[in-house]
Amino acid sequence: MRTLILAAVSVTFLASGSAAFAVEQTEGNVTSVNATTGTLTLQGGATYHFANGRQLLGIVPGELVGVAHQGNEGIGAYNPDPAE
Repeated sequence: MRTLILAAVSVTFLASGSAAFAVEQTEGNVTSVNATTGTLTLQGGATYHFANGRQLLGIVPGELVGVAHQGNEGIGAYNPDPAE
């Protein structure tokens, strides 16, 4: 029984690790942003929902941003061209 539990835990651990690699990055111009609700919409209609809307403070419509996300869940927003 202990071996079965160890195998199940190992599979769960490996599955959670593969999900961490599923993070994608997208760049686009902001059409709307709402830090209160944690919502960011890019030109083209892609909308991302951030658990921590404070990450969106300072982002304004028309600005070019990069978004790290898993599906529609926003993980982080960043300046895709930090040299500027």
